[in-house]
Amino acid sequence: MILTDIMREMGIALAAIPGLRVKPYTEQRISPPQAMVNLPQTYTFDSTMGRGSDDIRIPVVVYVGRFDAESSINAIAQYVDGKGGKSVKEAIEAHKCAAYDIAHVIDVQFIISTVSSTEYLAATFRVRVVGKG
Repeated sequence: MILTDIMREMGIALAAIPGLRVKPYTEQRISPPQAMVNLPQTYTFDSTMGRGSDDIRIPVVVYVGRFDAESSINAIAQYVDGKGGKSVKEAIEAHKCAAYDIAHVIDVQFIISTVSSTEYLAATFRVRVVGKG
């Protein structure tokens, strides 16, 4: 698997969510609602024998707005829903591409992230990607 292809394909999958700005890489500026595909937390080679498959854990972060705004809580709830038009899980898992075999959203953690002196409510989705080694 080629890491940049995986990150680009994740961005394409997320772009299917209406109104969500997507960057298939980390950026210093945030314009909510915005998703960023970050570099992997882990990249495990040879998950199966003989270079059969690799296993990658990629964080996808979705920023929705100021952490103390009720509208931010309402917005983030739509992205963490397991299904629906704004579901990150559904968008990633339904996307078909040649860069990897499967992508599965494992879980989500809520964070308050400070970017350029502004605190944003965000959700970090851990995505497991498996493909040919």
